[in-house]
Amino acid sequence: MKKTESELESRVIRGAHGVAAEEDHILTGKVVQVGVGALVIFIVGGIWAWRLQVATTHEFAPEGPAPIPALITPDKNHHTAYEIGIVNQRLFDVDTHAVEKIHSQQQALENGWAEEPGVVARPTISQAMDQVIAKQAAGRQQPAPAPTPTPAPQQPAPQRQ
Repeated sequence: MKKTESELESRVIRGAHGVAAEEDHILTGKVVQVGVGALVIFIVGGIWAWRLQVATTHEFAPEGPAPIPALITPDKNHHTAYEIGIVNQRLFDVDTHAVEKIHSQQQALENGWAEEPGVVARPTISQAMDQVIAKQAAGRQQPAPAPTPTPAPQQPAPQRQ
């Protein structure tokens, strides 16, 4: 059945500035059906994935999950192992191991090295640097002597025949 022009014009809304628009026609029942259908499919898919994961876990580990390794479990002071393999297990902000190691190395360089306490087998780093600087300064003050040219040995002139 064809609508008349007056019926079509009755559905057109005219705004204050002359803008014409039609009424919105939303099929609420269809929108609700699609939303409910999507939720049902999502819930069924989630339950199916969970059951599949449980079945696969029981298939590959029938005794249950493996125990947590001893190095990972914290001791009575709530500390874990510093390193497992070559992986540093602590946060960099909390870890002071590297700072302590560098500090001890700097102390060894500053204090010199010794086999026995009180007997220094080599100079400290500052003493060694002072020696190098002193050698450089002494070398610059005394210019090296200029090499004296040695006369080239004379060869006898070739004879004509």
